[in-house]
Amino acid sequence: MSTARLSPAEYYASLPKRIAGAGAVIHDAAGRILLVQPSYRTDTWEIPGGGLDMGEDPLQTVRREVEEELGLDLTPGRLPAVD
Repeated sequence: MSTARLSPAEYYASLPKRIAGAGAVIHDAAGRILLVQPSYRTDTWEIPGGGLDMGEDPLQTVRREVEEELGLDLTPGRLPAVD
């Protein structure tokens, strides 16, 4: 994996034309939701997640993305929604 940063335009141009994604809603006991600031877009905050790789299902994607973004090896719970 390259560590070079792409501009937002380069990043979006590098994505497949059809995109499926998955995200994790991670909360603490007080109900606060964990958000991350994506490295490719510093003007916003999001839930951890990203695009499905070829052959991945949404739960596999969430697990991989949480590991990549947060360094946590979590087992996803139920799948509450598909968008």
